[in-house]
Amino acid sequence: MDKVERAVDDIRRRWVPDGRLGVFEVSLLPKGVTGVTSSRDARDALRRLAGEQELVEQVRLLPDETVTDAAAIVTAALAPLLDAPQLSAPRVNEALHGESLDVLERRDDWLRVRAPDGYVAWTHAGYVATGATDWADDWRERATARSLSADIVTTYSRRRLPTGARVALRRGVVELADGLEGAVAGGYVRREQELRAEARHLALPELALKWFSGAPYLWGGRTEWGIDCSGLAQAVYAARGIRLPRDSDQQFVEGKELAIAADGKGYEAGDLLFFAERGRVSHVALWSGAGHVVHAALSRGGVASDHLFGDEPRMRRLREILVGVRRFGG
Repeated sequence: MDKVERAVDDIRRRWVPDGRLGVFEVSLLPKGVTGVTSSRDARDALRRLAGEQELVEQVRLLPDETVTDAAAIVTAALAPLLDAPQLSAPRVNEALHGESLDVLERRDDWLRVRAPDGYVAWTHAGYVATGATDWADDWRERATARSLSADIVTTYSRRRLPTGARVALRRGVVELADGLEGAVAGGYVRREQELRAEARHLALPELALKWFSGAPYLWGGRTEWGIDCSGLAQAVYAARGIRLPRDSDQQFVEGKELAIAADGKGYEAGDLLFFAERGRVSHVALWSGAGHVVHAALSRGGVASDHLFGDEPRMRRLREILVGVRRFGG
C-alpha cells in the first residue's frame, strides 16, 4: 500500500500541484481509491493505477452531477471564499459584486467555485445567483464598468459596492448583478477603459494609496473594507489590465526578476518586493521610490506607505527577509 500511496501522491504533484488552483481530495481504502478531483488527467491516471493494482476506483470528476448551473455571479457586495463549506472556515479569498465564478460542486447551500484568478474555494449560495454559462457570458460582456466605493440608490434600497465591483452602465443608469437598476449617490462608477487610462497615468503605488489607503488588514481580503498584501498588488495591477495570481508566493514566480539592491537602485515604481519567513514567501510590497514601499501590513493595521530603509525594528526585520524583486507588464 505504501507504493500505491506514493503513486497517488505523484499523480497529485503532477496534475494538481497547487491545491489553491485545483481539487485533489483522494483517499485510499483497503481495496479501493475514492474521492474527487477537478483534473481529468488526474482522474484518468487514478483509474489506470486502480486497474493495475486491482482496486475499486470511485473518484468523481468536478464539476459533477451535483452541479445543475455551471456558473455563478456574485450579487452581494462581495462573497467570502472559504477553504471549507462552513461559516467558521478561514477566508482565503473574496469575489466581488458582479464577478462570475465557475461552479464545480454543490453541497446543500454551499458551492465549490473557481474564481476569476483561478482560486478554488467554497462560498455560500446566498451570495450569488446561478445559471448557465451563456447567461454569465452575457453579463460579463455588459458589465464593463467598475465601482470606486460607489453607493447605488435603487427603487428598493441603497447598495454600497467595493472598489473593483462590476456593474453594467447604460446612459447613466447602473445595472447591478441582480438585475436592479439605480443611480450613483456616492463614490464613482467608471468604465473600465477610463480606469485603465487613469492607471497608466498614475504610478501604481500612488493608485494603491488613492484607492486603499487606510484599509484595514484582512487575510483573504481584496477591498477597501479589508485587504491583504497580495490582494493589494493584484487589485492595482488589474487596473492596468495586468492579471496577477492571488497569493504572494504565486506572484513571486512570475514577472521579470530583478537584482536585489541594498539601496533600491534600479527599482521602478510598481515593482514588487517579496519577503519570506521560514523559507516561504509570505509578504509583498509595491516599491514607490525614494526608499519607500506601499503595502498592506498587519504591523501597520492595513494599507500604508513605509520607509523600507528606516530604523524602525519592523523595517529592519523586513529588509532582512527580502528575497526577490519582480517587474510586471514590461
